[in-house]
Formats: sequence, C-alpha cells, structure tokens
Amino acid sequence: MRRHILLLAGLFVMFALGCASEPEVRRSPGKDRHARRVKTSGWATGDVSGDDNAMGMEMSMGVLDERAVDRAMKPHVRAMSACFSRAGDARKYLSGQVVMRFVVTASGQVSDVQVIKNGLGSYPVENCLVAEGKQIAFPAPEGRRGTDFEYSMTFQSTGERSVIPWSGEEMVRHLHGISTDLAGCGSIGTADVDVIAYVEPGGTIGSVGFASEGSLDPSAADCAATLMRRVHISDAPTAARSSIVLRATFPMTLAFERTLGVSSRKVGKHSKRRE
Repeated sequence: MRRHILLLAGLFVMFALGCASEPEVRRSPGKDRHARRVKTSGWATGDVSGDDNAMGMEMSMGVLDERAVDRAMKPHVRAMSACFSRAGDARKYLSGQVVMRFVVTASGQVSDVQVIKNGLGSYPVENCLVAEGKQIAFPAPEGRRGTDFEYSMTFQSTGERSVIPWSGEEMVRHLHGISTDLAGCGSIGTADVDVIAYVEPGGTIGSVGFASEGSLDPSAADCAATLMRRVHISDAPTAARSSIVLRATFPMTLAFERTLGVSSRKVGKHSKRRE
C-alpha cells in the first residue's frame, strides 16, 4: 500500500451576516502556507488546510478531500450559525470561538461531534451546534476508514455589556453549596470537562458552557448548567455595576470538592488555555 496520509487540519469559516446579534465567524491566525481559500456561498468564506508534515506515515485513518468536506458542510452552515439565538439575552455579552471535532465513520456518517475548545460559554448554543453537526453526511473517506477533523466558529456579541475575567476559584467557592446536587446530575463527559460561566450584574449566573476532549451527556450537562444558573453571587466584585459581566473558567471536578485542593496557578493556567 502506498505510504501516504492526508490529515485535514481544520475548517475555519467567516460569516458576514450583517446583524449584530448573529455570529460573526472570522479566520483564525496562524494558517500554514498550504491553506486554500474556498467560497462557500455569497455570504461566507473559509479556509481549508492540509498538513504536509504528516506525509510519509502509514495510513491509519481515512482521508476526506477538502472540497468534499466543504460541499457537505455548506448546506448546514446557516443553521449552525443560527444556533447563537439559543443564547437568548446572553448575546449581549457572549463572544468567542467554539472548536468542534467531527468524528466521521468509514461510511461517511458523523458518529460524534465534540466541543474541544470553547471561548463562548453557552450550553444551549453548544448543544445546538453538536445536534446540527450530527445531521451532516460526508462522502465515505478514502481507504474506507474513519477519520476526524476540526471546524471552528467564532461568535460575536451585540456589545451591550463588557466582560472581564474572574477567578475560577472564587466562582467554584460559590458552587460548593450545590456540589451534592451537581453530583446527582451524573457524569457529564467521558473525559475531563471545563466549565465557562458568566456572572451578570446583580450576581446572577447568566450563561454556562462546557468544553471537553470527549463526548458530553446532554441530560447531565443540561442538569449541571441549570443548577449553576440558579446560584446567586451577591458578593461578586461587579454585582452592583450595570454593564459588567464576569467570566470564569474552571475544571468541573473543582465544583465537587469541599476544599479546593489546587493552587490558583493551576486554575489560572486552565482558564487561559480555554479562552
């Protein structure tokens, strides 16, 4: 068998929808010199990149042609961008990139969609993106083996409220009172899960999202997000300010611990990686 592999490094799409409350999807920096610009429609463009550094390795995964991926994604892009409406009033401040990993079977069906990086933080939006993504059918990968690729979308808020970072440890301290209830939701994911949460003026947790390298259980994730949004944080630093929202990121495991047991440096590094 000819020794060859082509890995699809990622698909990044830019939307110009002309509405501040709709997502704006932008190109990410750092594209390699092999990136090819493609037209997906009159209102969206994107880049598909191939990784030549993997050439010469034994083929262990199937191959999806870049143009075939683009053709399969194109009819679903508008529906996926419309998922942002699920954020509701949180669109006033929610902004960020969501990176999804599509896991495709040997027949071209999507077996899983995982939110592996999350700079947004809205589970209703994330869940909608996963559900829409699972409806896409791709051609059977060359080699008749399963494969995967990453697809990135960046959403833009209406800008009505400003967001500033907050300590993940401080956020977790307010969740310890519901740790038993959170445990009752069951296991959220098959791998480690990070939480992205926003505290609105007055102390209400207005939006909660998740990121994981594994699959999420929709019922457990929805249960956990709902419980967190019921928590009121009256002593938040900006609780009395009308235009500031706090954003905290932390590992889900911390929410179950009565004592933190980790250093602030560890939480800070975790938060920085996910933003």
